[in-house]
Amino acid sequence: MSDSEQPKLELEYPCQWEYRVIGGDEAAMRAAIEEVMEGRSHEVMAGGASAGGKWLTLIVTLEVVDEEERLALYEGLRNHEAIKIVL
Repeated sequence: MSDSEQPKLELEYPCQWEYRVIGGDEAAMRAAIEEVMEGRSHEVMAGGASAGGKWLTLIVTLEVVDEEERLALYEGLRNHEAIKIVL
């Protein structure tokens, strides 16, 4: 299915949003999250870890005011060197 065929996500803003951030160094990931959030109120909770312990997940929850903010935060997290994957 191409991007143009995918259904558009229908959200009512503001809304609670969750990012699952995956990487290898928890302290660096937490620092990256703080940097990207730029003082926005948010919560960070530990998720799971891979069987070998190489990768771990942090769950970031916050209220986003609009799609532009939601996508900008996603890109900021995705592009940070301490973070490997954002879901």
